[in-house]
Amino acid sequence: MLSVAACGGGGSSVGNTTPPPTGSNVQAITVDSGPTVVANSSNPAINTLYTTVKICVPGTSTCQDIDHIQIDTGSSGLRIISTVLTLSLPLQKDSNGNTVAECVHLVDGSSWGPLRLADIKIADEVASNQQVQIIGDSAYQTIPNDCIGTATAENTVTAFGANGILGVGPFLQDCGSSCVTAGGAVYYTCTSSTACTDSGMPLTRQLTNPVTAFATDNNGVIIQLPTVNGTTSSVSGSLIFGIGTQGNNGLGNAKVFTLDDSGSLSTTYNNTSLSHSFIDSGSNAYFFPDSTIRLCGSNAKGFFCPTATLNLSATIVGRSGTSAAVSFSVTSAETLLSTGKVVAAASNLAGSSADINTSNGSLSQTFDWGLPFYFGRNVYTAIETKNTSAGMGPYFAF
Repeated sequence: MLSVAACGGGGSSVGNTTPPPTGSNVQAITVDSGPTVVANSSNPAINTLYTTVKICVPGTSTCQDIDHIQIDTGSSGLRIISTVLTLSLPLQKDSNGNTVAECVHLVDGSSWGPLRLADIKIADEVASNQQVQIIGDSAYQTIPNDCIGTATAENTVTAFGANGILGVGPFLQDCGSSCVTAGGAVYYTCTSSTACTDSGMPLTRQLTNPVTAFATDNNGVIIQLPTVNGTTSSVSGSLIFGIGTQGNNGLGNAKVFTLDDSGSLSTTYNNTSLSHSFIDSGSNAYFFPDSTIRLCGSNAKGFFCPTATLNLSATIVGRSGTSAAVSFSVTSAETLLSTGKVVAAASNLAGSSADINTSNGSLSQTFDWGLPFYFGRNVYTAIETKNTSAGMGPYFAF
């Protein structure tokens, strides 16, 4: 079975054209089949980007390294599955002393858990006393009805496909001004572990992009991955913190694509402008609307299964008008599954955005440039209100 992961034919090879960067702001990253429980399941991860994060009890040296944390440029903040956490972290409280909890609405489900406080350490960068969501926290098992609804609960490593997720997207908070007032079924205050109420949440108490709390290198990130030709069993790369803050994170000749307030840019595909498009390392495929491409059967529902590999192109357009044509290929997802080999990375996996419905509506007007877009590129994510050598974020650049 192949699962849609979005905020996963041919030959088998990886092309490394440059040596990996070094520096205090560089973190190793990998694309593989996921944590052991996921890799050994009937649905191992595909096109999922991971790293290891160290978390500590605030202000102490009591720490834990947690591997297989997914890297996501489509969200902000660190979330950890409770069963992999061995530390006892203090709860985040609101101004009245009530516990703060969050419901994360995903493309194919939702995740629930309270916010706790931790020091977050990645490479040699430190974000102190930050909110971290603990998904599936054993002390908060009663999920509010308006959180779960009819969605699938993704509160375990197997369901989530990772031990957690590191949101390093272009925004400061994961929800921002839209969650300052109640009514969105995102933030909750809990007077007890079983009594949680939908509540507005000040920006200072929302889950925050930890990069913004670094002393330096805090204006964005770069994801650097080698070219993947077809499929391969693993890929190694680098997550570099900062844009234009050190000798190893300059923009060079990269083009800057500015974003709107929702993090969207535009994509022109088949002479149609898809104005709600985005670039997202947390999506495991290209997702776009095209009714002329054959869809797969139940084993890869939602993905494309053309009878032969398609060579396509689309044009990414930033809000300031900067544009770039991008060529990509699409092969049959069913063929990928039938190779008999471990396929952790596939450069030509794609699916239909028209068939994806989220809590905010259909993605039929969306081109989602998922992880295959990152192969063979340096992709920059600049964070809102943070100044860079190319001006203020938010923007993507490549």
